[in-house]
Amino acid sequence: MRLEARGLVRIFPDGRRALDGVTLEFRTPCFAVLSGANGSGKTVLARHFVGLELPQAGSVLVDDVPIERCLAQTRRRVGFVFQEPEHQILGIRVGEDVEFGIRRQVPDRGERRRRAARALEAVGLAGSEERLSWALSGGEKRRLAIASALAAEPELVILDEPFNGLDFSGASGLIRVLLELKDRGVGLLLVTHDLEKCLAHADRLTVLDSGRVAADGEPGELWERLPDLGLRRPSGGTERLAEMTWLN
Repeated sequence: MRLEARGLVRIFPDGRRALDGVTLEFRTPCFAVLSGANGSGKTVLARHFVGLELPQAGSVLVDDVPIERCLAQTRRRVGFVFQEPEHQILGIRVGEDVEFGIRRQVPDRGERRRRAARALEAVGLAGSEERLSWALSGGEKRRLAIASALAAEPELVILDEPFNGLDFSGASGLIRVLLELKDRGVGLLLVTHDLEKCLAHADRLTVLDSGRVAADGEPGELWERLPDLGLRRPSGGTERLAEMTWLN
């Protein structure tokens, strides 16, 4: 699928431009990272890509169709994982939560259960259907939120600050899950400033600054520019890029 922003503008009530003419295109499959300082517009842009916010100017297109005309289909094709997984965990038990989001899409209860089981297995929570959602660890809640998105069998999953609150074990486990999804052909768009955890695995890095696209390309191509863009990296050349992962 092709997800595109054209001249996207979002102005807050105080007059600040959260997005200032953003033009970008993402195609699946991909492992893309969207980064930038706090307040650069990352989350606002991500929310536009699933119709949680609609353009004030410009447009969001899904395979050349304006998102307003294909919103329901887009939300089946594009999964969204919020910064705080508790905000989208609605089921008392794990299995119930995964099934919740696909009730309309999949009316057959048996098929919903099969999809939920596949999604939980994909994120390393196989057999957890009867566990209480609130009793999961932070990393497990994050994986549950991803499983809920995967149950709809999306082509692309957008994760907003997926490493927030995760320790080394939780973050490295999440990266393994994401890489397995990538191998299965699921597109990934990570909205994060934590480049040291995941950039080694990305095939694309887009950097926002004050609502504008400051840089966009392969991580190796942007390596020398990262400090000037306000992003941390190891000193040295692109051979150090492989170190920007928490799998080591």
